Amino acid sequence: MAEGILLQSADYVVTTLMLLIPVGIGIYFAVKDSKNATRVEYFLGGRSMSMLPVALSIFVTFISAISLVGTPSDVYHYGGMASTAYLGFALCYVVGLYTMIPLMYPLHLTSLYEYLSLRFDSEALRICAVTIGMLQTICYMAIALTPALGLQAAAGIPLWMSVAIVGAIGTIYTTVGGIKSVVWTDAFQSFVMFAGIIAVIVKGSMTVGSASDVLSAARTGGRISFSQFNPDPRTRHSWWGTIIGGMFMWTVNIFSQSTIQRVCAMKTIKDAKKAFLINIPVLFSFGGLMCICGIVIYAYFFTLRCDPVEGGLIASRNQLTPYFVLHTLRDLPGMAGLFMATVFSGALSTISSGINALAANTVEDILRRPLLRVKESTATLITKIIAGLFGVLIICLAYAANSLKGPLTQIALSVFGACGGPITGVFFLGASFPRANKYGAFSGAITALIFTIWMAIGGQLYGKKDRILVLPPTDMCFSNFSITADNITSIFHLQNTTLTTTTNTFSGFETSLVTHKTDPYAFKFFLYDVSFEWYGLIGTIFSFTIGVIVSLCTSKFVKSEPNSKLIFPFARKIWSLSEPTHINAEESNFEKLKLAKLKLEEVKHMEITFLIENNKQETTEPSDHSREKPVQM
Repeated sequence: MAEGILLQSADYVVTTLMLLIPVGIGIYFAVKDSKNATRVEYFLGGRSMSMLPVALSIFVTFISAISLVGTPSDVYHYGGMASTAYLGFALCYVVGLYTMIPLMYPLHLTSLYEYLSLRFDSEALRICAVTIGMLQTICYMAIALTPALGLQAAAGIPLWMSVAIVGAIGTIYTTVGGIKSVVWTDAFQSFVMFAGIIAVIVKGSMTVGSASDVLSAARTGGRISFSQFNPDPRTRHSWWGTIIGGMFMWTVNIFSQSTIQRVCAMKTIKDAKKAFLINIPVLFSFGGLMCICGIVIYAYFFTLRCDPVEGGLIASRNQLTPYFVLHTLRDLPGMAGLFMATVFSGALSTISSGINALAANTVEDILRRPLLRVKESTATLITKIIAGLFGVLIICLAYAANSLKGPLTQIALSVFGACGGPITGVFFLGASFPRANKYGAFSGAITALIFTIWMAIGGQLYGKKDRILVLPPTDMCFSNFSITADNITSIFHLQNTTLTTTTNTFSGFETSLVTHKTDPYAFKFFLYDVSFEWYGLIGTIFSFTIGVIVSLCTSKFVKSEPNSKLIFPFARKIWSLSEPTHINAEESNFEKLKLAKLKLEEVKHMEITFLIENNKQETTEPSDHSREKPVQM
């Protein structure tokens, strides 16, 4: 295998600057808000954050380094259909405009799962959902670090260094600066990511020759094909799966702790809706750039006649994008460093958002009663310590996640769909079906979770291996060959002179490999072959359906008469429920009511404890009647 590329001093300078800026932002907000150290300020930015940076933060939070590294690789191996999932991702924000925002924003929650406690009056259901959600977040964050680890082979960066740098920086600025630091850093990193992607596309196209040369090579290899309309859910990428399945898969992100914090951090509900609308064209643009990037990568190696994996230059297909970028940008000082900063930015955005969300769930859902006994400043300090501990945990788990096999996008989205789909179904159940009760919600969530995890694990271990498109040849691969700007130019000049002959030969070769008459699903259990794009939809429908059935069967034992505020606005009209009185964020006393309720529970707990201790004391002391007066002589 070829050795990693030696980066130049300018690359390290650019990368270092891009990584120090988030730390500076975190320190700035830590100092700025030191006099207002409250959990509302730490988790929600005082509910007064501007719309545009929050909108960009929502985008970057879920577009991690997995997307930057994994999506172009998917296009390289499976064609342009792999990038059409971003259309479904973007459409889910339209769903959120009519479901999540009008339901959650007026409630002014800090924890998403507090809704389940209010709606179903069940702490057990709330803790169950919190546990599942936190495990999903932890697993995803560990996977999100693996693209940065891919730089180990592509650029010779040691494994421990990649993990330590990304994990430590993300933990530091999130811990000290809170949600404001995370949001403003995400906004900055969004521009870094787009700049890095565009630079890669432009330089890669120039290296191949021109845009027409890129398109010609991509057409020859079948990478520009968007005609997959097969409704079979076992098809890896089809319009049905990418639009419908992708929309429900991304809805899991809409109903997540990271999103609820950003939605409730904005000043008005109009700002929250604008933030969702902005994400639609941003996701469209990002998906298009990822598709173009994958096509450029294919054209590069096709014209070079060297697939790096088959040629033994890299060990994993997840390293394809870093390997390509660092080779094409190496002759431009600082540009390879810009790409490294792009990958690190994608990883940092996910880690910082996840750490802040995990800390919020821990404090608001698990430790809320014990923290009632301490001062707000002390509770905020405890919150920061918890955030730091989660950061250390993620760094440790990243080492284990690096050993995962398979496409990064598939692994990450499988975790999202299998774990998040059932919980999303519970939210839809409670907010659209007034007769739903805690028994139905709990049964639906657990049953669907078991089913989808079984499908995901079975698919990973025993499912069919999707056939990749024909790869470039390897006759020009040399494991000890150092690719420089000069010999790249000469190689591409030589290849372009015979491109027509190569194209004709390669086209016939592609047809003979890809076309087959045998059934690829024969003798297989069909559920294991279902595409990962459908896991979110399956989990949501399964959880919702079981929840409705169990709720109706147990309606005699539990009466469900929820406040209309806890029902989707469109569902209120369907069920003829009265519209709640609108309360502006500035006028809302919801936080005070929640705090008063918790205080009342704490007082009751103290009274019960006092009575028990007093009763024990009375039982141990002798009664007045049993005491005998001393006999006086």
